[in-house]
Amino acid sequence: MISAPDIASSPAWLPLECADSRTMRLVRLDESGYRAASFLDRRILGSGPEETVCPTATVVQAAATLVPGAHYLFHIGHVGSTLISRLIGERLEFFSIREPAMLRAVASDPSRTCGDLGLVGVLSLLARTWRPDQRALIKATSFVGEIAEPILEVDQDARAIFMYTPALAYLRCILGGPNSRVEARTLAPARLARLKRRLGSAAMPLEPQSEGEWIAMSWLAEMAPLRLAADCFGPRVLWADFDAFLSAPAPGLERLLRFLGAAPTASEVESLVSGPLMGRYSKAPEHAYDAALRRVVLDSADREHGAEIRRGTQWLARLAGRHTLIDALLRSPLP
Repeated sequence: MISAPDIASSPAWLPLECADSRTMRLVRLDESGYRAASFLDRRILGSGPEETVCPTATVVQAAATLVPGAHYLFHIGHVGSTLISRLIGERLEFFSIREPAMLRAVASDPSRTCGDLGLVGVLSLLARTWRPDQRALIKATSFVGEIAEPILEVDQDARAIFMYTPALAYLRCILGGPNSRVEARTLAPARLARLKRRLGSAAMPLEPQSEGEWIAMSWLAEMAPLRLAADCFGPRVLWADFDAFLSAPAPGLERLLRFLGAAPTASEVESLVSGPLMGRYSKAPEHAYDAALRRVVLDSADREHGAEIRRGTQWLARLAGRHTLIDALLRSPLP
């Protein structure tokens, strides 16, 4: 039977999900397993890792011996966060963790995730590293940005990168990809509910009707909590526009690394941005994807979905004056 010290000693045993009301499923991963994974959720089971089930109390006991101590990468979806996570994870001083299911669970219900394992326990477990001189970089799922404020409140020494694109670029990107359009439709109801809870129904007098309007609402729903977190924790937050990064990746990556406390040389940064990661689709590295292909996708969206892009931008414009947070984001996405 796996013990609490076994769990606490390294990231090797990853608590994945509740097996039932009293037990948790864990999977065993080495460094290469973490490096390969784009999603630390049930999809990881496809690679055939060793699994075990143990009492939730054992996981809670392990977490109680640890403390939060990671950095974070929050994002609004489809803005290069996986690529940035992989590039930063190539540095020995960082251990990149992508989209852990545990953090999604606690974001869905901040009061609990499984048994008594709450936010502090989850963050403590995810901060484990392979070596003492490493620091974890936790790349969250997009909607986990909803709890960026309590995460940064709990993990008081953490820094956070906020990946985004302006609304127009976001509309073009989502409408340019069939899969991203399907995902946007699936997530839209939950995003609207979150936005209404945050802003109040009076700020949203007209619900989105067209696809472009729903996508614009999604941008607003994901940007709102990040903007509020940045207002609270400004010096600990660095915004990164994905298209600006692609236009100048070397200075962009150096800026991100230095913000997280690294001191890369120019040649080290150049080696990373000229390497294979920049030419692959980071969520599925078997597929090619680079800045040129992104431009093709965005240009195609302009040609094929121009009317929906305009509907989305017009829907946002009609919200002006409804809420101070909406007005702030419409003036500029950044504080």
